[in-house]
Parts: sequence; structure tokens; C-alpha cells
Amino acid sequence: MKYKFLVFFNCIAFFLSSQEVCTDLVIDPIYSLNNPNLFTKGFPNDLLFFDDFSTENVFLSDNLWDFSSTKVTRNYAINPPSIGVATFDGLDEFGLARDFSVINSSAPSDTLLSKPIDLSGLSAAFFMFYFQGKGLGETPEIEDKLVLEFFNGSSWVEKWSSLGIAMQEFKKEVIIIDSAQYLTGDFKFRFRNYATISGNFDHWHIDYLVINELLNVSDTTELNDVSFVYSSPSFLNRYYEMPWTHFLNNEATELKDSIDIILRNNRASVNVDFQFNVYENNSQIYHYPSIGVSRNVTILDYDTIGNFSFTNPPIDFQSNIFNSFEPDSASFLVKYIIKTSNSDVKINDTLYHNQNFFSHFAYDDKSAESAYGINTNGAMLAYEFQLNRPDTLRAIQMYFPQMLDSVSNISFKLTIWKDINGQGDVLYQQDVFPVHTENGNYHTYYLDSLFQLVGTFYVGWEQTTDDLLNIGLDKNNNANEYMYYNVGSGWLNSSYLGSWMIRPILSMNQIVSNIPNKNTSYSVYPNPARYNFFIESTANSNIISLYTLNGILIRKFKSNLNRIQIDVDDLEGGVYILEISNDSDVSYQKILIQ
Repeated sequence: MKYKFLVFFNCIAFFLSSQEVCTDLVIDPIYSLNNPNLFTKGFPNDLLFFDDFSTENVFLSDNLWDFSSTKVTRNYAINPPSIGVATFDGLDEFGLARDFSVINSSAPSDTLLSKPIDLSGLSAAFFMFYFQGKGLGETPEIEDKLVLEFFNGSSWVEKWSSLGIAMQEFKKEVIIIDSAQYLTGDFKFRFRNYATISGNFDHWHIDYLVINELLNVSDTTELNDVSFVYSSPSFLNRYYEMPWTHFLNNEATELKDSIDIILRNNRASVNVDFQFNVYENNSQIYHYPSIGVSRNVTILDYDTIGNFSFTNPPIDFQSNIFNSFEPDSASFLVKYIIKTSNSDVKINDTLYHNQNFFSHFAYDDKSAESAYGINTNGAMLAYEFQLNRPDTLRAIQMYFPQMLDSVSNISFKLTIWKDINGQGDVLYQQDVFPVHTENGNYHTYYLDSLFQLVGTFYVGWEQTTDDLLNIGLDKNNNANEYMYYNVGSGWLNSSYLGSWMIRPILSMNQIVSNIPNKNTSYSVYPNPARYNFFIESTANSNIISLYTLNGILIRKFKSNLNRIQIDVDDLEGGVYILEISNDSDVSYQKILIQ
């Protein structure tokens, strides 16, 4: 029997010697960052049931599933057959631990239940899927298991199971359905897992699930599909996101020379056409390749070469790839497309990436896979940032995941350093407390005095106790060379690969302080907003600005659309000030973000 006396045992490097501590999450904030109603999808017409979990949304399709407490992830599996998997763990459908008091393994946890499927009139069908234990997550113990069950009309019957195991590759399973009790018009199945239900433990991943009539043995051997494998990387050389004002005129140094997109050929045609397009305000502003519609590449089967990587030659691009007339902030949608044979599954052939340039610097992608802390009173943590021009520091955003023991009553000294030679040249300190946000967003600490910074600066804290403060740790983007800690013997680079979820907000824009009443010539809805809101206007061109109540500009862009969508799922809940301006009018309105 497994006992997890402390939720962070499998992540600690030097727990016994007063050092850094990496902790498994007991909640998964990604559940709250997506709208379950945004995504619906079907599957190829010649299949009775298909899901490869390639949705951009964390929630599974209501068209296919009656109930799911699992989630779609892109950051836990290793080498999935196609991008996106259904991940099972010890959390409930809201991303919270099911029971903090349960420390042993093998308790029922997630369920993935299908809608009825019509198998009537078939003499035989096949049920095929791929599965992986652990991946980049936590290893299921031997007494944990993943189970597949069929409904026979009166009860659930176990048809397959796997005991806990750590796997580096996905394994295919095929089950033949030839019994009359299952070849009905309302066949149903479900996956269930058994895990430690007090946290984000015991991961299983399922991918590429197919149910169809069995006509030939080859039906179960060839997927005949080329797919994206992982999310696309940032185009930036150092940061994941950075302020537009620091990117402009520094494109050559801030942009990567090239990016790499990973593809996998699952026994399909080896000839693949690849392209990507960049959009701003729904208008295409860049196309790759620079000559022609697409770049043709030869991708051999995964069993032969593994995943395909664009390395020779790489996917290079010009420095003007992100070109905008916006003075303060900009956002670009990158759409990657692969084209293969007509028989290839098409729903996993498109990949999206948002490259944002707002008012913050960020090394992380807004997704925490673990939590990081230091168990030493007086310890210091410092995160290095580099400015391309003088700027004014307005606020610091931090994400503190909710752990078993809340530290919201333990203060720390929010600190800004000019440098960290010796003990560091402190520019600013403020006593604050960790804030655990319910929706997985960052908490914003507004500075009680504003000051200008030049060149390199460091953001972090000084601890007042030996409690773990547990900042979010993004394991998919590595900023280790810019992450420092000091437990009294000098500054050292963090021993954990990843990026802390700390984002400084900088802006030289004038603070908005006096807001007139709402101008009714514009329609803004919904208000309150949760994930996004819309602006409808009869003007041909508008400049949209969004400010905090403290007057910090956090969004600014120009739009020629009459209906504009503003995404706010990365903002902390509260009241914001919306400014809409054009050549003849300036209008303000307060909007509540929940």
C-alpha cells in the first residue's frame, strides 16, 4: 500500500537540507481557464465513434461524452499519437482534490462515460485506444489501475485493465466486440481509474479512441494519420511573452531564429504540406513559407524515425513576422496547418498559438504543473528580467496554487533588486501575503510607490518563516538560468527546470484617474464578464484600451471591426476601466471581470 505522507515527496531535490522544494499540485487550475461550451466536434463519417482529444479546450466534447471528470491536456503525455490526450488523476471534475484526508492509493477517482453508440446490425466491431501511465506526470502505483468497462444492459462489466506503471511510450489496445449483448443500438462504455485522491497524483493518459465495424484485421493496425504532437512554442528568444514597447525596434534580438513544430506519422502518406499564417484582428499579415503556398516535407512512420522535427532545414521566418501599428500592445494569432492525403483524419491538422505583447514580461505559459518553495526562514528568491528601454514598474503578478496547507496568513517581503551581487541592491520592499485565486489566475500586487527601472532588475521575495510559499512552476518552459535563490550562502541558480509564475507589469502610460459616466453609443456585453466580452460599435475604427482601477494600462490595440472580442481569462477578477476612442469621440465604461 502506498502512503503519501506529504504531497511533495516525489518532487523534492534536497528536502532534508533546507533547500528548494518542488511540490505536486493538489488542484489543477486549468479546469477554470476554459469555457466548456466553446467546443463541440464530431468525427470522420466512416467511423462509429472517434476522439483523439485534439481540442483546444480542456473539456471533452458534449457530443461524445455523457460525463467526464477527466480533462484534455497537452503537457503531461510523452509522444502521444496525436496532440491532446484525456488525462486521469486523483482530482475531481473541478480540478480539486477529492479528499485531502485519503493518503492511501486505489480509491475510485475519474470517470469517462460515453454517450450511446449504435452497433446494431454489426456482426463484429473493434474498440481501439492508446494508453500511457505517468508520462510527465506522477507514476501510478502498482495497486492503482485504469479500467475499461462495457454496459451489458443491466450492469457494468470489466473488459480490460492495467495496473500502475510508468511508461515512456503509448501502448495500443484492441478489443473485439462480437457478443450480442453489446452489439445493440445503445452500446456504452466507460473508463475509470483508481488513485490517491488527495491530490494531482497517479496519472493515466488515453489517446486516439476508435470504435468501428470490424471488416479486416488491417482496420486495427493502421491509423493512417499525420498529426501535431505538442503545442507550439513561443516565437520569442528569451521570454514567453513580453511588452510590445520593449519588443518594437528589438525584433532581431528578441525573436528566435527559427521554431520547431513536432509532427507524428501514424502509418499515413509520407508527403506532408506544412504552412503557417499570422493574423492580427482577423487579417492575415504573414505567411510561411515566403515562396509558395506550403512547404512539402517527407515524414516517415513513427515506428521508423520517431517524431518528426523541423530541424534540417528549420522553420525560419523574417523579423517582420509580427508587424503592427499599435503603439502599446498587440496580439497575434498563429495558425499552423498540415495537409496530407484525403483519407487522413483532419481534425488534428490545425494548431493555434496566441503570441501576446501586452504590458508584462513572462517566462511561463500560464499553466502550473508543480509548485516551488524554499523551506528556510530568511531565504530569498530572485527572478531576472531585462529591459530594452527605461520603464516604470507598476505591479507584480504571482500565481500561488492552493495547496493542502494554505499560507495565505503568512507574510513575505515582496522585493525588487537592481542587482543580486552579495545580498543584493534592494530597490523596493513591501510586506504582502500569498493570495490563492479561485480561478487559477494571477494575483496582482500593486506597488505603493512607482519608480523607473533601467536595464536588468530582479523580482522576488524574502521569507519571514520557513514555510513553503509555493509559487506556481511551469515545467514546459525553462527559464532556469534566470531563476536564483539564496538560503544564506550566496545566490544560486534554481536546481529545478521550469519557470516561476511571476510576471512584472511595466508601463510608462499616464495613469487614468477620472472616469466619466458610461457613453451609451457603444454596446459592451456581457458585463460582468468571465472569459471574454464583446464591443459593438458603428465606428469604422476604434482604439481599445483596458485599465485597472489603479490606472495601469493592460491592453491597447486598434480594431477596424464593428464587433470586437476581448479575452480576459488571464486577468484577476475585479473592476476595470474600458476606454474606446476614435477620431471623433472618447468613451469610458467600467466593466466587472469575475
